Amino acid sequence: MIRTSFVLGFGQLKDPRFRQTAVIGAALSLALLFAIYAVLIQIFTAMDGESFAFSDGTRMDRLGSFFSVVSIATMLMLSVFLMAPAASLLTGLHLHAVASEVEKLHYPALGPAASQGTYKLWYDSINYFGLMLAINLASFFSFAIFGLLWGIVVFWVLNGWLLSREYVTMIAERHLDRASVKALRRHHRQTFLFAGVAFAVLLSVPFLNLLMPVIGIAAFTHLAHALTTRLPEGTLP
Repeated sequence: MIRTSFVLGFGQLKDPRFRQTAVIGAALSLALLFAIYAVLIQIFTAMDGESFAFSDGTRMDRLGSFFSVVSIATMLMLSVFLMAPAASLLTGLHLHAVASEVEKLHYPALGPAASQGTYKLWYDSINYFGLMLAINLASFFSFAIFGLLWGIVVFWVLNGWLLSREYVTMIAERHLDRASVKALRRHHRQTFLFAGVAFAVLLSVPFLNLLMPVIGIAAFTHLAHALTTRLPEGTLP
């Protein structure tokens, strides 16, 4: 079911309107990635007391250096870790449009979704983004404790757990009340966790990860609706 949901999410790219949303989403992901990267460079510069220098000696002392080949290559390498919080923050921007396109094509019997104001979507996204940053900072300690291989596994599991919780909650709330959303998450928590880990892994692939915030919403929309129909009778309040 997880595989099917992601296949359907990628398959949605055949729709010109969805493809346009995905391209815009990729551009916004890249812009946000640059912004997060710039903040990190400023933090490193402040800690070092002078302009940040790369391993080849290139110094981040002017705007051109920020867009140099070595700088962009470094940013793409860091996107392995930075795209998870970026995807979390971009949820509020993409969720309603993407979920609506998926539901219109695949789940017309659902009817209109409950109204979700822009403020609520952004409020939820920013809250998850803050938690995501805290979890990612904590997960970096796992690299020192467990080594590179198991550190990455811990990184994927932590990010997958939080991303799946965010996406499922915000998507399911379009058609279910809060108590029903909690019941859905509780009954299928293992499936959602595995789906979140798969999503976190895909967010670690440079270039592909720029498209994943939009495709992830589509995939989790399919997964949430499929699992809602498989709940045992009486599970939902």
